[in-house]
Amino acid sequence: MWSNDFNQKTIGSKDAYGSEPTFNLDQVLACPACDLLIENKPVQPGEKLICPRCDEILLAPKSNSVNHSLALALTGLILFPYAVFMPIMTLDTMGIENSGTIFDGIISTWHTGYWLVAVILAMTSVAFPLIKLFLIFWISLNLKRKRIPGYLPQLMRIYVHSDEWGMLEVMMIGILVTIIKMHHTAHIHYDTGFFCFTALMLTALGSSLALDKTEFWRQIEHGRIQG
Repeated sequence: MWSNDFNQKTIGSKDAYGSEPTFNLDQVLACPACDLLIENKPVQPGEKLICPRCDEILLAPKSNSVNHSLALALTGLILFPYAVFMPIMTLDTMGIENSGTIFDGIISTWHTGYWLVAVILAMTSVAFPLIKLFLIFWISLNLKRKRIPGYLPQLMRIYVHSDEWGMLEVMMIGILVTIIKMHHTAHIHYDTGFFCFTALMLTALGSSLALDKTEFWRQIEHGRIQG
């Protein structure tokens, strides 16, 4: 869905009568990539509003975003302790079995003297994913209940800035690399933590994809005006 027929009057210019035109900001979008001002046209779920200058996707509404985000975030929070504290896999090498959890890996890295690596690992694989899931859950729950407390916009801003820091996918790649390297030398048993971690990664990714930031901001602003 293309839009390039926006009236090109700008703030500060004057019309034929010498008065300055005014804009309704709700009817204007600024492309984040090239700063082109575009008319904010209604877009239905499944459609996209695309910048005619640089092809940046400006709007891509998602159907039932609040309910989907709430359900996926709640599922992720339930899975989280099992994914972090349950054994991921057991390696059987000549009768000697070794197993470990995500938390064990962080502690082991710390004890070997790689403190910075351990902190980064803890932040990207535990802290930030947990914070993101909780923020999505709490914001979605308040929108679902039509309650807009004063701190909700700040929580939404925190989520937007922390969205890039959760790296469960990178952790999963590390687990898969370990499996590929070890499957010739050890018998691998996949434990509960492996399946919970896989499900957690998928639900965390799904909750981020299901969250329609534009719709969330619209509901937050509308609720604050009515409140």
